[in-house]
Amino acid sequence: MNFKDLHIHGEVRTDLLHRILYSTDASAYREMPLAVAFPKDETDVQEIVRYASKNHINLIPRAGGTSLAGQVVGKGLVVDISRYMNHILEINPEERWVRVQPGVVLDELNLYCKPYGLFFGPETSTSNRCCLGGMVGNNSCGSHSLVYGSTRDHLLEAKVILSDGSKALLKGMSPKEVDSIRAGASLESSIYDRLITLLSNKENQKEIVDNYPDASLRRRNSGYAIDELLHSDYFDSNSQEPFNLCKLLAGSEGTLAFVTELKLRLVPLPPTEKAVVCVHCSTLEEAFVANLVVLKHNSVAIELMDSTILELSKRNISQNKNRFFVQGDPAAILIIELAENTREEVDKKADEIEADLRAHNYGTHYPRVYGKDISRVWSLRKAGLGLLSGMPGSA
Repeated sequence: MNFKDLHIHGEVRTDLLHRILYSTDASAYREMPLAVAFPKDETDVQEIVRYASKNHINLIPRAGGTSLAGQVVGKGLVVDISRYMNHILEINPEERWVRVQPGVVLDELNLYCKPYGLFFGPETSTSNRCCLGGMVGNNSCGSHSLVYGSTRDHLLEAKVILSDGSKALLKGMSPKEVDSIRAGASLESSIYDRLITLLSNKENQKEIVDNYPDASLRRRNSGYAIDELLHSDYFDSNSQEPFNLCKLLAGSEGTLAFVTELKLRLVPLPPTEKAVVCVHCSTLEEAFVANLVVLKHNSVAIELMDSTILELSKRNISQNKNRFFVQGDPAAILIIELAENTREEVDKKADEIEADLRAHNYGTHYPRVYGKDISRVWSLRKAGLGLLSGMPGSA
């Protein structure tokens, strides 16, 4: 297929080089696409969606390509929004929100928001290259999900293109507004009507409640979060949550609609005084149960590094320098980040955590890291995927 009749302001590449470049992501998967499109704006996305629908071509929305399970790999038309649709459009510091195009890189957004004392809470280990559109698709959360939750919790509105090329604005709506949309004749109206009909069925409600993950779990990124819609004020009169299809969009991996613009909630920058406690454990099982003890102390982040990552880091020139806090050869290390307003408060909480762990006989060493060295600890943790990719032996 030559795609000569696909006319957009951006580009469409069908050459072998582009197809090979876009046949992989950060996963182990590889599949050759038909072509790669680089839309410049919402109109381009509309044209691409209509063209794909007319010609029965699969679309693969793609941002930074940092996905780990082949989410942006496929035989269809890859649509890369990171080249042109990467602008921060508006910020409202008073109401704490920002409007962005889906190709904005997370670290660039946070640098932009920093002078306002704000940032986007969810983060990933690929924050210097992952895009906000991909974070919505994956419902990314990151190491600080204990405090900030996932991207779904901060997605307020989304402008999207539906499968027929029509535009829709997904946002929180009252029951009256939802019913008003349902009464229309558009594809958007049909979507709302079918969802409301599906979720109004008592048997379906019971099936969802009985089989979906516990709602208290912060990291639950598999599948469509249709249960989140059940918790809205449309179905629960006691709920304060409006019916918002953004809840369903987050985590849908680009399969429900094509995002062209996002409105995101921002949060205040965290306290400036931080410390990291690196608990050395003799077994993985010990690290797992020690984690349950630490969770009681309201730390802002808890991550684990096992012996495989630690051993591989010895042979990596840059990461070997970040092993300064590692003592001996532990089976695992729990990285616990604390954030308070003063060093005294941080140390007090670290003392409480260490005392609790010692009382349970969990851990052998409890080194603490402060200041600029904290970023070195997290750098070692974030390097895990890269270190595993260079591991000798069968993939």
